[in-house]
Amino acid sequence: MSRVLDILRAIILPLGWICALLALVTPVWFLVAAFGAKWEFVSLEFGLNWMTHDMGRKLLLACVVAGVLGGLFMLVYRFVAKEAFGVVSSPLLALAIGLAGLGWAWTIDQARAGTPPLLDVTTDAADPPNFSTSLLARRGRGAASLDYAAKQDETGRSLAEAQAELYPALTTLHLHQAPETVFDAAMDYAHAQNWRVGSASRAAGMFEAGAESFWFGLRDDIVVRIREDGEGGSLVDIRTLARQPIHDLGRNPRRARQFLAAMAGED
Repeated sequence: MSRVLDILRAIILPLGWICALLALVTPVWFLVAAFGAKWEFVSLEFGLNWMTHDMGRKLLLACVVAGVLGGLFMLVYRFVAKEAFGVVSSPLLALAIGLAGLGWAWTIDQARAGTPPLLDVTTDAADPPNFSTSLLARRGRGAASLDYAAKQDETGRSLAEAQAELYPALTTLHLHQAPETVFDAAMDYAHAQNWRVGSASRAAGMFEAGAESFWFGLRDDIVVRIREDGEGGSLVDIRTLARQPIHDLGRNPRRARQFLAAMAGED
């Protein structure tokens, strides 16, 4: 019996340390991946693809396996020796981190599978608002194309056709207020949403802005256009697109819908 207990202790002790190490390293690993990419210490492809999707999932699985094995051997030792041995919190913490992380990854996978990757949306597909040449220079190499008419979805349809089917409500908004008043309201909304407003012209009724996600710093480019309707009212359009060709989980269509809803509330 003592030989069996010695073997169990020899297994439990290193397993406990492994669980504790995984519980400490795994959250730090994901934080480094997310904020390292956001602050450009590592490339987005390295932080998101390799560190998160590839090695990150393996770390989470290792947490689960180590947590299960650590807890199992502790239970066996308690059953055989009639007393506890080892730090129970280590495998429990590793298991909790692993399951939580894998659960989060599963929800992201489900959201990606259930959301068509429409990365460039506009309320005026026939004449989408254009970006300035200064923004083109700031976008950098590797940024997604701004040529809306040339883009297609995964099935080969034009973006205009795909958007009309998926988001039929994303159309030009007609307001009764004057363009200057609507422009001011749109600017207030942009600042309230923490958009980084760049080029803006109240006279032209247009402004450009950028948005950045908290995790990984995924960037989107936004342009808002406000025109007279010929009767004292305004025609409001927005275009918002992901700068990187990475599935946005519906972020840009959602931003356009929320903007239109906020502007309609000002009417």
